[in-house]
Amino acid sequence: MARAVSIITGGGRGIGRAIALRSAQDTAVLVIGRTEVDLVDVCREISSTGGDAAYIVGDITDPATARHAVTLAHEKGWMVRDLVCNAGIGKSGALETFDAQTWKDIFDVNVNGAFHFIQACLPPMLEAKRGNVILVSSIAGLKGYAFNSAYVASKHALVGLARSMALEYGARGITTVAICPGFVESEMTDRVIHGVMQRHGIDENAARARVAKSNPQRRILPAEEVAEAVAFVCSGKVPSLSGNPMVLSGGE
Repeated sequence: MARAVSIITGGGRGIGRAIALRSAQDTAVLVIGRTEVDLVDVCREISSTGGDAAYIVGDITDPATARHAVTLAHEKGWMVRDLVCNAGIGKSGALETFDAQTWKDIFDVNVNGAFHFIQACLPPMLEAKRGNVILVSSIAGLKGYAFNSAYVASKHALVGLARSMALEYGARGITTVAICPGFVESEMTDRVIHGVMQRHGIDENAARARVAKSNPQRRILPAEEVAEAVAFVCSGKVPSLSGNPMVLSGGE
């Protein structure tokens, strides 16, 4: 049998890197991103522990990147089993002055990028009659946040997409789950912390504590917790999770 592969967008750093390293325990890994040095580093670490990994430097907003990923997996004799749409961007700002192009860019990466990879990966999954599609959304996909309308709207879109896919493809062996974490240790959370510093005139420690306070456990989640949630979904042990947001927020 062909070896299963997990395709992970935004796999070079942060949450994506953690997902790639954890997925490598169970499948081959194909990471997609824009910074080659990060992707090389992830693949080197996976290879050093006996795993199989490859990477593609590409723009996920270009459908050709998704098609390239599926073609490369096929050339390596890998069966596309898991797709993790993790790549995402965000920018805060008041809605009445928010830049229209930035709004489009956020949706192009967060939503359209996922769409392109789903379309490319569904045919081999449907042929195999199994597959897992993980959409890394956010707690912002389930509730609103002031001054983050574009990001919140894009993450809500992913939750709706997962729910619709579950209805459309559940009977054909595809499990689709939107994972919705609270604040995770990442470059994006670091930017939020610095924004809190500027808005409230406080130091970094105080701003970090304020962000962590949004979690009832008073902590910012390590990326490895999100990776474990992805691994659990991809294990196929509970396919009835399909369509339901998996919330990682400590009860928020």
